[in-house]
Amino acid sequence: MLSALDPAHRRIAHGFLVLGAVCAIAVFGYVLMGWSVSDAVYMVTITIFGVGYGEVRPVVGEVRWLTVGVIVVGCSSLIYILGGFFQLIAEGELNRLLGSRKMKKTIEELNDHVIVCGLGRIGRVLKADLEAADATVVFVDINADRVNVAIEQGSYALTGNATSDEVLLEAGVTRARALATVLPDDALNVFITLTARNLNPDLRIIARAEDPASDSKMMQAGADKVVLPSALSGERAAQMILRPAMVDFFTDQDLSGLEHELRVLGLEIEQFEVDGESSLIGRTVGALESSGDGGFLVIAIRRIGGKVVRNPEKHFTFAEEDSVLFMGHAEDIPNLREAFAIANLRPAISRPLVYRGATRRD
Repeated sequence: MLSALDPAHRRIAHGFLVLGAVCAIAVFGYVLMGWSVSDAVYMVTITIFGVGYGEVRPVVGEVRWLTVGVIVVGCSSLIYILGGFFQLIAEGELNRLLGSRKMKKTIEELNDHVIVCGLGRIGRVLKADLEAADATVVFVDINADRVNVAIEQGSYALTGNATSDEVLLEAGVTRARALATVLPDDALNVFITLTARNLNPDLRIIARAEDPASDSKMMQAGADKVVLPSALSGERAAQMILRPAMVDFFTDQDLSGLEHELRVLGLEIEQFEVDGESSLIGRTVGALESSGDGGFLVIAIRRIGGKVVRNPEKHFTFAEEDSVLFMGHAEDIPNLREAFAIANLRPAISRPLVYRGATRRD
């Protein structure tokens, strides 16, 4: 059992075994020589720990030789135990020091890596995504416990204040391709952005902002992109409420940015269900995609059983109660409704119609 321990712990365990055996044998020896158990325990204690109090009985003859043995063996085992404790402390500090130096040396050799400032809630999510994509990442956080956890998980991580030039240089900011500062404090994120931009003008910087008003400040400080987690969460929740089926098609993906880019090009993402009156039943995906002046692109189809078919083949045939997600030119969408008798065509985001103060949704 002791063989499974490291040398320092094994040394301490051996020392305690010897010390316990010495104490038991010494107490038993004093009792055999006519001492009471309490006097024997007291004598062994003051002898081993060198307190220096007077003996409770005269130490003469055989008692003297027993006491000498207790002093030599007992004190030696105690010193042996203390040595194990010192070894444990020294090895821990040495390993920590060597590990820190090895980490810094490895980071010095990195190029074209990513730096993430902050290992909080957002930082941990970012860590999981980047490492899942096999990106080389160096994490910086002022909290030593968070850094140690990251190191134990096999990540490159440094303890320090990311607003410091020295810490960012140690993380290799001059050789990095991107930096993400995701601290919960907007002022610190602005300062880190400004510092990183001064150290590396070509660095791509993504900054987190809690307050929408901080967006412009971070852009002025040098951020390439600003992310507002609260706004993204709100948009995602709205999508789940307004378009639950579309969210199912794009699990864990944000559609708002995609929709914005498509609208600039005059395109729309639409969703409809094939009901019993639609002439689309029995028709193929190719027939739908070729209708209209500019054509449509079927992105995905969800069948009645819940199975989702992404990028269906041209010969794929529509069935009743299919839920279809497609992309097409905005001006062609009304023609699609008429051509295939689609009554429940829904836009990407339901838009309210306001008439004389009353709000109505189609």
